[in-house]
Amino acid sequence: MNLNKFLKECNKKEVFKKLSIYIVSSWILIQVLAITWEPLGLPKKSVTILLIILLIGFPINVYLVWRYHLLPLEVKEKKLDEDGGEIIPNKNKTSFKKMYFYALTLISCLSIVSTVLIIKNNFSSGISLNTIEESDKIAVLKFGNNTGDEKFDIIGKMAADWIIHGITENQLGQVISPKIVDNYAEILKSSLLQTPESNEKIVKDYFNPGKIIVGNYYLKDGKLLFQSTIKNGKLNTTLISFKLIECDYDNPIDCIEKLKQIILGYLITENKEQLNLQQTPPEFEAYQLVLDAKANFSDEDVYLDFLNKAIAIDSNYFEPKLLRVGHFYNNGEFEKADSLRNAIPITSNRNERQRNLLNLYESLLLGNNAKTYNLISKEYNLAPFDIESNSSTMTIALQYVNRPEDIEAIYKEISIKEMDIENCVYCKYRIYIKALAGIELKEYNDVIKFLQDFANTFDDLRLKRTLATVYIRSGKENEIESLLNKIELTSTKKDWQDIILFTGKEFLLKNNKIKANAFFDKLINSYNEKDKDKNYVSALYYKEDYKKAIAALENLYSKNDKDNEILTKLAIAYYKIGELSIANNTIEKLNNKFKKYQFGEIDYYLAQYYAAIDDKESSLNHLLKSVAQGYNYTPNTFQNDVHFIKYKNTNEFKKILKFWQ
Repeated sequence: MNLNKFLKECNKKEVFKKLSIYIVSSWILIQVLAITWEPLGLPKKSVTILLIILLIGFPINVYLVWRYHLLPLEVKEKKLDEDGGEIIPNKNKTSFKKMYFYALTLISCLSIVSTVLIIKNNFSSGISLNTIEESDKIAVLKFGNNTGDEKFDIIGKMAADWIIHGITENQLGQVISPKIVDNYAEILKSSLLQTPESNEKIVKDYFNPGKIIVGNYYLKDGKLLFQSTIKNGKLNTTLISFKLIECDYDNPIDCIEKLKQIILGYLITENKEQLNLQQTPPEFEAYQLVLDAKANFSDEDVYLDFLNKAIAIDSNYFEPKLLRVGHFYNNGEFEKADSLRNAIPITSNRNERQRNLLNLYESLLLGNNAKTYNLISKEYNLAPFDIESNSSTMTIALQYVNRPEDIEAIYKEISIKEMDIENCVYCKYRIYIKALAGIELKEYNDVIKFLQDFANTFDDLRLKRTLATVYIRSGKENEIESLLNKIELTSTKKDWQDIILFTGKEFLLKNNKIKANAFFDKLINSYNEKDKDKNYVSALYYKEDYKKAIAALENLYSKNDKDNEILTKLAIAYYKIGELSIANNTIEKLNNKFKKYQFGEIDYYLAQYYAAIDDKESSLNHLLKSVAQGYNYTPNTFQNDVHFIKYKNTNEFKKILKFWQ
């Protein structure tokens, strides 16, 4: 069947009539929605979405016309053989059917192509070359003088020049200056080029910038008041209007500098909405100081000094205030951290992220680990690629709520292939936490494969200690000896002693006292009479040489009576040598140390004491209290603590490990 016959047949069977109903109805729907989407409060792309739906629906409608109109007609027209009643196909009808479905296939293809193009042009997240070119251009127009006095004209030029210098110096974009605009105006020789509005038109028509910075200033009660706005260069919509800035009329540079700071603060943070904690842009100098603080995270004094300077410059800057709370929390100065947190109240005008982070620190300081994990998960979902947020989420998942199975997915969100790990504190910590999680999941071979290169390349005792742990737990004793020998040759004596003590405790966890004592002896023999420290005392204690340990413990406790670990070991040592009354008096000192912000520490040490004297019920009760108050799961606590070896397989102990889950 040729095309003309096919079209005639379609007309005869009223195919065009049926399809025209769909086309006309669709056109009316599009026209109505194009007019009513705004009054109805619908998104601007509602018309586009409707068009896509109708395009997809058209080939479906073509098929439905066949299924419910043409097919019944075909059945009626079929002829039966006069003798046998057999159905004889009509060749014309068969050809019509083929042509119809060819047409349906073509229509479907066109519909799909059109739909894809519409989606790509309207919903694609890809950035076109034009967008890149536009976004890099920033036009700064001369500020309007609304004072009524021509002597203040120079201030408008100063303001524009000052802002341009800041943008150029910090490489925030390609600047179009008022001078360039004036040059174009002169060339064009138009009478309409004498107003700020006409200057904006020149900028848009001839330079196509991503942003236009405009502003004006006026006098009120002896004060200069500056207003400024950043507009979208293409759509001419306002991106942000800055708060009014005022200064003495005879000192306009103060206003100009403040204005420059907040404009630069906006430009440098505008594309970081998910990571930006501010409701209004910070002053640029304060923002730079926060970056300097983060770059010096490992130097606590310098880090805190930069944060304090940033807050002094911009008292409304939220991030350094929050980072300062985190600094004191991480250093164990919980009362100070809580005081600083309370100085940043949760108010109705705070944005959701600010409220979430303030609630996060509140839950941390209350020891509510389950709530802490929920809140840090919200922060993580907002910024999964932010390395600080990612690292904090990994830490809380593993050490606060004991969920090692969650770590791998969080870690994979950020690739460290191109990172300078040597100078990245968070990178090393993420590696450390991932390795610890793998050990808890008993994925020893995977941890060794993952950790070996990092531990051998970077001078980080935590990574080396973790590698030692996985070697011991996987039974690779030759590797542990080689690792310890290398540490002895390349690290400080103190670092080597730390890891020898840790290694001895790991062998105790495997119930290998002979091997453990060999390491404790090696550690003890490395000391002379004058430099005996906590590691030396701990080696005597874990070797169960309690009489020697007591003298050293008493000496250390006399120098620092706030060390609850030493006090607990002292009480246990006295009990083990039969000095029960002294042991009771010593542990009573621990009972008198309960206070705020201890997060279960005292209960944890009491649990150690009662485990050592074989009072299982009291030990597990105190252990449960400690975890309920927020005591953390670390490489030295709970399942990794030699005091609780005999309880590790009990149901009560397993419930404690899953307390926050």
